[in-house]
Amino acid sequence: MIRIYRFIFFLLIIIISFSALSIPSETSISLTHFDKFLHFSAFLVLSIFLDLSYIYPLLKKKTLIFLLIAYALSIEVIQYFLPYRDAEFLDFLFDLLGILVYLMFAPKFKKGQQI
Repeated sequence: MIRIYRFIFFLLIIIISFSALSIPSETSISLTHFDKFLHFSAFLVLSIFLDLSYIYPLLKKKTLIFLLIAYALSIEVIQYFLPYRDAEFLDFLFDLLGILVYLMFAPKFKKGQQI
């Protein structure tokens, strides 16, 4: 099962990277602050699948948490240099919020699992 979760995690990385770095379409949803919800949701889901991809809880894998945060930051840094994208610090904060919310609630979800 771990292999499936890892596959889904890497598939999500590819989809999120493509979405974050491609040229936005003219018909993109333009609801105020909807993109913040997408940032939060994307990194919440990434955190879930990253956690499910390893036997040990994500809280014990500080390196993986750091890499996920570095990925969030790298997206914003790359977007800064793309003429058709805008980098926003608030986007990065919502990425972090998605990760932190999962880390706060993960022990409750995995309460029954002891390794």
